[in-house]
Amino acid sequence: MKEFWDARYREEGFAYGSEPNAFVKDRLNAIAPKGRILFPAEGEGRNAVYAASLGWDVHAYDISEGGREKAMQLAQALDVRIDYRIAGILDVDYPTRSFDALVFSYVHVPTSLKASVLHAQKTFLKEGGLFLFEGFSVNNLPLRAANPQIGGPDNIDMLYSVEEIATLFEGVPNLHVWEEEVELSEGKYHVGKAIVIRAHNSV
Repeated sequence: MKEFWDARYREEGFAYGSEPNAFVKDRLNAIAPKGRILFPAEGEGRNAVYAASLGWDVHAYDISEGGREKAMQLAQALDVRIDYRIAGILDVDYPTRSFDALVFSYVHVPTSLKASVLHAQKTFLKEGGLFLFEGFSVNNLPLRAANPQIGGPDNIDMLYSVEEIATLFEGVPNLHVWEEEVELSEGKYHVGKAIVIRAHNSV
């Protein structure tokens, strides 16, 4: 898996664009004051760098050195600072309750790992902190079959449902979870109509 992501992120240009995800951008723009924020499996850093441009103290990690290289290039180009570690989602270690915000943007893992992985990440969030999530829905498979360019897993085991996210993040106060059809235009690999699961809490 590491080899796959390193190869993708070392392609010319940004695999998913250099602009932040639209949902993440809208939600972060609405939040003040800024604090300490974590981006798991952050890839090429588009969301992390955007958050830093808004004044957040940004921390991110990914297994891919290629992803980190692109993220640091983007941060340098925009004259912002981010703390970006090379770490796997199963072994990353931050202090409990140490972040004011936690952002998942297209973090897909097999069902057998979802509970352990996502619950572990949830412990990093302060009580009352901001939570954001966007990932492909189980209902995205027919759209992906018709247009592989929208990207995302082709294995239902790695996709999400509203009920699953509500259960996995049970305990996050004021959590809103829904399914939405969106038009993606994110680099080379997220292009076209897709069905996603989105979630955020009111803070």
